[in-house]
Amino acid sequence: MQCRKCRAALHDETNTCPECGTASPASRTVFDYIARSEEILLAAALSAMVLLVLVQIVLRNFFSIGIMGGAEIVRHLVLWVAFLGAGLAARDGKHIRIELTQHLLSIRTRRIFEVITSIFSVIVCGILVWASLHFVAVDYRGGGVIAFFNTPIWILQIIIPIGYAVVALRFCARCIENAYALVKGDGMH
Repeated sequence: MQCRKCRAALHDETNTCPECGTASPASRTVFDYIARSEEILLAAALSAMVLLVLVQIVLRNFFSIGIMGGAEIVRHLVLWVAFLGAGLAARDGKHIRIELTQHLLSIRTRRIFEVITSIFSVIVCGILVWASLHFVAVDYRGGGVIAFFNTPIWILQIIIPIGYAVVALRFCARCIENAYALVKGDGMH
């Protein structure tokens, strides 16, 4: 089992994180299953991408043939890995941030900045969800396919709006968590 806050492994029966001290419930929730599913999907996409590239190399170098549409599938798998990874980074709070402020500012000020940056991130991701939905809709209406099993392009690109939506929801949750902590006064003394 992993800590919900910092994702460290929980080994003892107390279910208290050795890294951050957060108490985790003894039973798993739907969020734990979603997190595990995301990790499995990311590992599967990365594995498929690497395997497909290796098969392409062997086929081209030793048999002078290749998989039709293989290169396009690999490019789209890169998108899947990137967006699934971005969702996991946002979930774990490991997205890009300026660490210098973590050491110079008080906990309250850091939480205020976290709320502000989370709101900004939600707005930006919301705009990107809207734009990427239009992008996918264009490919859907165009009816383009990749030779690899006649796969419609829009199916491979659907991860773009889904990925931005997941990241937006994660920033929204982080914003609510920090705003609640500010109102409650957690860690301010």
